[in-house]
Amino acid sequence: MEGESTSPHLAAEIEGDLMALKQNNRQPSEGPMLSSAFYQLSMVTVDPDAIGLAMDSFERGLPGVLQRVLTLDDFREFHPLAQGAPSCCPVRLTGMLLLQSRYDLADERLIARCWRDLGFRYALGLVGGEEPPKVSSLRRFRAWVREKKGVDWLFCLSLKLPKEDRLVDDAAQQVVDSTNTECRGAVIDTFNLIAVGIGQVVRAVARCLGTAPDALAETWGLSAYLARSIKGGAAIDWSSEEARNRLLTQEIRDADRLPALVKGLGVKLPKDIGEALDLVAKVARQDVEAREDGTFRIARGTTPGRTISITDPEASHGRKSSSLSITGYKTHVMGTIASQFVTGITVTDAATPDARPTPTLIERTERVGLKPEEALGDCAYSTGANRKACREAGVVIRTKLPSPSHKGFTKRDFKIDLDANAVTCPAGHTTTKFSLVKDPSGSGGRVQQFRFSAETCQACPLKEKCGSVTAGGRGRLVPLNINEPEIQEAQAYNATPEAKVTPSPPAI
Repeated sequence: MEGESTSPHLAAEIEGDLMALKQNNRQPSEGPMLSSAFYQLSMVTVDPDAIGLAMDSFERGLPGVLQRVLTLDDFREFHPLAQGAPSCCPVRLTGMLLLQSRYDLADERLIARCWRDLGFRYALGLVGGEEPPKVSSLRRFRAWVREKKGVDWLFCLSLKLPKEDRLVDDAAQQVVDSTNTECRGAVIDTFNLIAVGIGQVVRAVARCLGTAPDALAETWGLSAYLARSIKGGAAIDWSSEEARNRLLTQEIRDADRLPALVKGLGVKLPKDIGEALDLVAKVARQDVEAREDGTFRIARGTTPGRTISITDPEASHGRKSSSLSITGYKTHVMGTIASQFVTGITVTDAATPDARPTPTLIERTERVGLKPEEALGDCAYSTGANRKACREAGVVIRTKLPSPSHKGFTKRDFKIDLDANAVTCPAGHTTTKFSLVKDPSGSGGRVQQFRFSAETCQACPLKEKCGSVTAGGRGRLVPLNINEPEIQEAQAYNATPEAKVTPSPPAI
């Protein structure tokens, strides 16, 4: 969004408004009725009642909030960065960042609103024809905040008053959940991913050289990649696999020769050109496979962590559940249940399992002084690794256990005594025999796998419920988890009366 441009129509309107403001707010003699009505209001001071600003509006409350949570001492180090640029009040800049976050505005549109929106001007204390800070000042301030204060400074600031006013008195037990955040770039197929990536490099290089992209593309023999869609301009029979493979092979070979073309220019180019080349190299190989004759075809299946958008390269495909696929990102949140305050937040790609960022969320709740003692989550948070990580962070994670994926006896039906290194089956037979095997949960470590003898299992009247191993004449195997103590703790808790009345966590 930061790079969003202002439309010509909007730019013309803004230019006209700026001129009017700088001419002592004189009402124009001609123009739309809306503009005339706008300038009938005094800009010397903005009266929130006169403009109908709601008492509970964000803009009306912002001045008082800023006065309570900030002082100029918070920004002692900011002023040296402003040398050579117009002086801007950092408290006002903070207010602008909060307005931007509240209304999801690009930088240019935020500045336009600060000129045109009386509610914004009241919130920021802009009087008369006073100009709001420019885009460059806003961006410099935001970069300083991220470097000196941290990327979550505004989030921490937003919790300062609720804590002081004792509105967050239920932080001991919180909920953890995730939600899908949509990809902002175009999600396209492999043919167009490669083509758009090549076209992006051509345009970026041409811009650095001060030449026309069309001319550079023609010199390099890459004109086809400046089209809106490579598939739309390719005169091939799309029902023919061989024709598709020829087009794909040509794209990959053009992508492979692109770095040499750029290097052959003999000029130093910005770092982002190299990053664009790396992205092209990735998408040119992520979903294809080489054939024996040296050509390429689309591979079966999906490459894990594949790039799905050139304009939003960090986005990915993922799953929210076994039945729900998502595209873009996951926003992971921890928050209070009754007071409904978010106490920790982080964003990952869509392929990241829900449970993995939980320690990060706990760390962020601790930073704002609202660390929970206990967290509630759905079954996605019930992994042994997550339970262990939360315990090490000083938080107990409470979840329901996932339902068994098949009928019959599961590992959960066996009594596992970790102290005695013994496992007892539902029929009462106990074994202490085990071997070390690769952890089936994928940790890469080795775990104990207990085994019952074939004689015991085949003589058991319950063997039909023990699965294909015993049905095939062998003894039952029970592999443990690398985090088995945490798994056993969860099973013990879920068997208690307390667990049966624990409410399911509300979705965030």
